[in-house]
Amino acid sequence: MKKDLFSESERLADITKYLRRTFELWGYREVFLPSIEEFNEDLRKGTKFAYNNEFYIIKPDLTSQILTNLKVPRKLKLYYISEVLNGGVKGEWQAGLEFIGGKDTKMQVEVLLAVISSLEALGIEEFYIDVGSLKVWENVLKDIEEFKESVFNALTKRNFEIIERLPINEEKKEELWKLFNFRGRRCTYEKLNRIVEMVDDKRIFIDFGTIRPLPYYSDIIFEVYSPKIGKPLGGGGEYIFKGVSAFGFAFDLNALSKLFDGKIEKSRKKIKGELKEAYKLARALVKLGIPVEVE
Repeated sequence: MKKDLFSESERLADITKYLRRTFELWGYREVFLPSIEEFNEDLRKGTKFAYNNEFYIIKPDLTSQILTNLKVPRKLKLYYISEVLNGGVKGEWQAGLEFIGGKDTKMQVEVLLAVISSLEALGIEEFYIDVGSLKVWENVLKDIEEFKESVFNALTKRNFEIIERLPINEEKKEELWKLFNFRGRRCTYEKLNRIVEMVDDKRIFIDFGTIRPLPYYSDIIFEVYSPKIGKPLGGGGEYIFKGVSAFGFAFDLNALSKLFDGKIEKSRKKIKGELKEAYKLARALVKLGIPVEVE
């Protein structure tokens, strides 16, 4: 049965209203990106098509689209709310932030805090954030570089048996096993310890089993989960763009929709009476930021 488009739209509108407000409070500005871009190897996802002997992409991945359009890297704090296509006609709605050109720890901590406060603004309190590191894995895999792809595949699938079947010695497997299953508040990597300490929230953990092996991530990555649904609410990570550090993330709005109960809107002021006077009062209240409904 086809979903009720208007009910879904109303729900997403409520969610994005709170997300926009929170993103703006953290100092991010909304970016409006075109639905169609000329084909570029750096653009991910999206649906490719030909027109007048040229190739184009509809609704590509937003991070790759922002970076493609940013010709000269500079400090930017952007947010977006848009649909992304995954190679066909079916899309997924996302809302995310990109902090480009800031200092590493500041960017990571601020973005993670923006994630937390965004969920809290939606009335979602039961969640946790797992933060990991690609560099930690790259360091431990230096002497078995030929198996890197297989190890990352095992991490992505959360299946250590893939590593067990590799022709590597037991000592190395034991090292990988410990890293694969590590989850806590402190570790041997000080960069992660600083992030967790500065975020200072009991729902954030260091988890080396968390991996997002996308080609542009450079080190710190994270994912957001809720025990109420079986898929991530979103995630993101650190990357380098033309020599400039950046950190970003995206929420899966469909996942947030499953958790959002829609009950945090302040009570609307009901206004009755003669229509002209009622709307005059309504206009004055809206100027004060008070939700109204003329009956």
